Amino acid sequence: MNNKIIAFLVTVFLSFSAIAADRQGNKVMVNVNQASFEELDKGLLGVGPRIAMEIVKHRDQHGPYQSLDDLDRVKFVGATILKKNKGRIVFD
Repeated sequence: MNNKIIAFLVTVFLSFSAIAADRQGNKVMVNVNQASFEELDKGLLGVGPRIAMEIVKHRDQHGPYQSLDDLDRVKFVGATILKKNKGRIVFD
């Protein structure tokens, strides 16, 4: 295999490993009132681009979140996502 291809594959593997390690339990705190779409997508378990977009959209339309109950009102966010992220979500 070409050295450039090997270097590329190693880089991709390490990038995915870092993301997976983050999503596997390292303590990540996400301020849902300040986080960007990308920060929500990468920082919250079970939240991908679609849900991150909904969180930002709801925040823009209804103002800052005060509690997990407020987040529960966001389209596609439910008890499972809130339970996975209870220790990661901050509001200030």
